[in-house]
Amino acid sequence: MKELETLFCTYDQALALKELGYDEPCFGRFMKESNDLLIAHTEKYFMSGTDRKEFFTLAPLKSQVFKWFREEHGIWVTFEYDDCDCVEANVCWYVGKCFRYGIGPLFLTDELNDFETYEEAEEACIDKLIELIKNK
Repeated sequence: MKELETLFCTYDQALALKELGYDEPCFGRFMKESNDLLIAHTEKYFMSGTDRKEFFTLAPLKSQVFKWFREEHGIWVTFEYDDCDCVEANVCWYVGKCFRYGIGPLFLTDELNDFETYEEAEEACIDKLIELIKNK
């Protein structure tokens, strides 16, 4: 079960995404009183923000969050495996925006951070995307 939880954004990210207008159907919710993650295992329990929202905060999958940033804000993310120093391999990401097909990307951040795991990189990237939209 713990491994399944790593597919979802964190509670703090879920709250920030809600502030930014995220309201897509999700298979997970955080209980507001305890911040516990509840995961629906069938589509029958597919949840939206209108279902008893006074008790829950939507818990989107990380893949849903990246899709939402692409579709709602035109922001794409690229993850890369960086092993060029031949000593330590890391995962890094780039955040950009493309205005027209064939025109090179406009990078929205000049930060290039290396992370030991892909999951760490995803989490930090979502935090950065939230920050970019909040500061827009």
